[in-house]
Amino acid sequence: MSGQLKLDTYEAILFDMDGVLVDVSQSYRLAIQYTAEHFLGQSIKQEEITALKQQGGYNNDWDLTDAIIKKRGMTVDRNAIIDRFQQFYLGDNFNGVIQNEKWLLSKNNLEKLKKNFTLGIVTGRPRAEALYVLERFDTASYFDVVVGMEDIPIDKPDPAGILLALEMLHVSRALYVGDTIDDMKAARAAGIDAIGMMVGDDDGERLMEVGAIEVVKSVNDIIE
Repeated sequence: MSGQLKLDTYEAILFDMDGVLVDVSQSYRLAIQYTAEHFLGQSIKQEEITALKQQGGYNNDWDLTDAIIKKRGMTVDRNAIIDRFQQFYLGDNFNGVIQNEKWLLSKNNLEKLKKNFTLGIVTGRPRAEALYVLERFDTASYFDVVVGMEDIPIDKPDPAGILLALEMLHVSRALYVGDTIDDMKAARAAGIDAIGMMVGDDDGERLMEVGAIEVVKSVNDIIE
């Protein structure tokens, strides 16, 4: 961070969940890989998944999985993709790769933020999956609103989810923390500032170009 950001100018801080609050490198990313490999019968590298995520337009992991399959000349029914994906991710009664997820924002920092800001989450993951993770890591009480997939008609980069969260919280001066181009675009379209989280070494410039006012390496860095 450049040190120019003043958090006390905001009423609320909104967070993306995947890759920001929760490490999904061994959960959603694996579900994408396993699902694509299941239908294609060939190996898929995580580097390809990351590259597609970083280029934008694939906030929904089901869509990203479909794109990988289509790149190789195969068409699979979307519902079949979703069913197989959810089987890998959720397993039976949440015993799938979702169990590999790790919480990233320390409790100490979360408590500091909660004392000074209204906190919310705007995520593209299904609501039940978001709530499960919050309960699992005992962090649900810190967030005043959780906007999930079912709550909005269209995913990021459309600002609908962020606008809904602002409306529900009755605030206008807010900050959104995300890790993708789509996150930055959605925040700017909603009329609020955005902090970008770096995934790779070259992410800083890329995220700044699409609207981030600051770029950090970890969600814990935002309270520096």
